[in-house]
Amino acid sequence: MGLVIWILSKALEHEVLDYKTPDGAALKSPSGRKYDAVIHCAAGIPWSTFEPNLSSNGKVIDITPGPSAFLTFAMKKLTFSKKKLEPLFVSLKKENLNYLVNLVKDGKLKTVIDSKYPLSKAEEAWAKSIDGHATGKIIVEP
Repeated sequence: MGLVIWILSKALEHEVLDYKTPDGAALKSPSGRKYDAVIHCAAGIPWSTFEPNLSSNGKVIDITPGPSAFLTFAMKKLTFSKKKLEPLFVSLKKENLNYLVNLVKDGKLKTVIDSKYPLSKAEEAWAKSIDGHATGKIIVEP
């Protein structure tokens, strides 16, 4: 999929950047603002790319953490930095899933849908998924 999803928490607005575009690769905000919180969904983007684009207390929530994410997390803790990288560990605990369900119900968590296909065109949906150009989830419906 290849997206970096940015949430501007104070402004209660969000922006979605595709890291395969020049502005997305540079993590430039279309609005020119600094980010309060970032949900990072793409592997291979270093902390040095995020840091200049964060507000003074900005956080990056990395849902695809690698070894460098854990090192950055530790360094930010040790240096008492206000800008933070938080590697996300997925847990299947009932209370965590209920929390996510409630965020969806309250309209605070939304899924970006790229396209929908009928089951008869599942092969086309799969091809689009493999192509890597989707800008959200691809849904196959019965």
